Amino acid sequence: MILIAESGSTKTSWVLVSQEGRKTRFATSGFNPYIQKREEISGIIKEEVMPNVKDTVVEHLYYYGAGCSTDVNIKLMYTCFKSFFNKAEIEVEHDLIAAARALWLDEGGIVSILGTGSNSCVYQGGHIIAAVPSLGYILGDEGSGAYMGKILVRDYLYSNMPGHIREKLKNEYLLDTEKALDRIYKKENPNRWLAAFSIFIRDNIIEPYFANLVQTSMRAFFEAHIKHYDNHKNMPLGVVGSVGYFYKDFFESAAQEYGFTLKKVIKSPVDELVKYHVPSQQEMDAQAK
Repeated sequence: MILIAESGSTKTSWVLVSQEGRKTRFATSGFNPYIQKREEISGIIKEEVMPNVKDTVVEHLYYYGAGCSTDVNIKLMYTCFKSFFNKAEIEVEHDLIAAARALWLDEGGIVSILGTGSNSCVYQGGHIIAAVPSLGYILGDEGSGAYMGKILVRDYLYSNMPGHIREKLKNEYLLDTEKALDRIYKKENPNRWLAAFSIFIRDNIIEPYFANLVQTSMRAFFEAHIKHYDNHKNMPLGVVGSVGYFYKDFFESAAQEYGFTLKKVIKSPVDELVKYHVPSQQEMDAQAK
């Protein structure tokens, strides 16, 4: 059996593939070794992953995750998985590689991730050839759900938004300064909490305030990330993630503004990763010719 996982900070999508090609899909909480400790990661595997796998013997585990950009974090995730899947060959990769393989397979293009967080790179010939550092939700994550949530909460606390919108936020979330600061600075996974406001933004996108917030966030992403790839403008641009998917029109507008051409949008890359790791018989026959 092959187990393939693609994880952001909020959600992990899993596909278990049998030798006959049967696919079993499930979802769990997300992982991010920059934010979570070993105990929390192992707890999610034990309580959410293993009940879905049950007695299945996993021979290969391909895990792609946010935060897996350093040897330390890769080792942490590998060790956590190995304690549960001790018979499996385990491969841990960064979520940028997942997005790149899902969008372009072994070809080439510019890769954008816009979900709870954000990231980008230029991918060619199966390798990342250029990238901008991902600085996380405090210093970076431009264009992401957490970034938009941060702007929204800040504007709310500063009373820097139309009164009727502020009132709606107050009524729906019972939001006040003490609650917001406590949730951001004292509780676990503040990036997830901030990113959850992107749903409220989407539901009210007809309001000019929200449309401007999203467009400004997309421009911030292009300024911080994509603009640095000016010498690769001839390559196609793709975006992966729920924020990129639901705000496709805003992303495409920013792409045009900066001179790039959006070619592909994928909400979740996990099904494309199944094709990458478990090609169909038809694909294998075509490759053999």
